Amino acid sequence: MVEFAISMPVIFLLMFGAFEFGRLMTQYSALNDGVRNAARYVAGKALNGTAGGMATGAQWTTLQQEGENLAVYGNIAGTGSPIFPGLTVVNGHVTVSQDTAALTITVSANYTYASLFGGNAIPTFMGGSIATNYPLTISTTMRAL
Repeated sequence: MVEFAISMPVIFLLMFGAFEFGRLMTQYSALNDGVRNAARYVAGKALNGTAGGMATGAQWTTLQQEGENLAVYGNIAGTGSPIFPGLTVVNGHVTVSQDTAALTITVSANYTYASLFGGNAIPTFMGGSIATNYPLTISTTMRAL
């Protein structure tokens, strides 16, 4: 019983740490997929075939909105639930930009991962704390097709 009482906190800490790290990496991967899909979609439609340059004006505004919706909601219409709670198009979590000289599209996303432990930090034995919210920042640049 004594060995069990001594070893279980360490085992639980390792188990929850592994679970939390796996959850963090899963959210990072899903956000990365959404950003990459949005960049691929916008890059495929960004060239204005008749004018020979990048999309401008209303066409570019529409492409920006569709790219942001694709990264946040998984569809260009912006319907349904976001892929993560708190991830929105309105707060600038996702941005779509273009470089007309290099003919590239860049999609960036900023999302704060929130631990299941809650709060902003976990206190440590030495009087410090461990942060439980981590910023996930992802950016993908693709050449317009």
